[in-house]
Amino acid sequence: MNKILRWLAIALVGLALASTLGLLLRDARTGVARGLSAATISAVPLLAVGLSFLVVQAMVRPRWTELLKNLLLAATFLLWGVVQLMTQSVLSKRLGDVVVALFVVDLAWTILASAKFTGK
Repeated sequence: MNKILRWLAIALVGLALASTLGLLLRDARTGVARGLSAATISAVPLLAVGLSFLVVQAMVRPRWTELLKNLLLAATFLLWGVVQLMTQSVLSKRLGDVVVALFVVDLAWTILASAKFTGK
């Protein structure tokens, strides 16, 4: 089962990286990714990397505090991808603000956990 999860995670990371390149090339107006909406091009890398990170959690089985932090980060990327697909509205703006808050909480958690172990 881990072999399947490993390949799934790698495939999703590949999709995330390829779609990120497509996003950047589209912004450079090279004609890449014609026929796809800007929202889709922006959402795919976020959704793919978030899903990949979820798959990796099933493989590595971190301790529960690390798992919780990692699930928060994965959920943040997934929500950000969903927000990219939404039309501009009050709800999408509020969810975008939730994404910012989740990123801040996750990075603050990481910083505080690192500071605790370096201990000076």
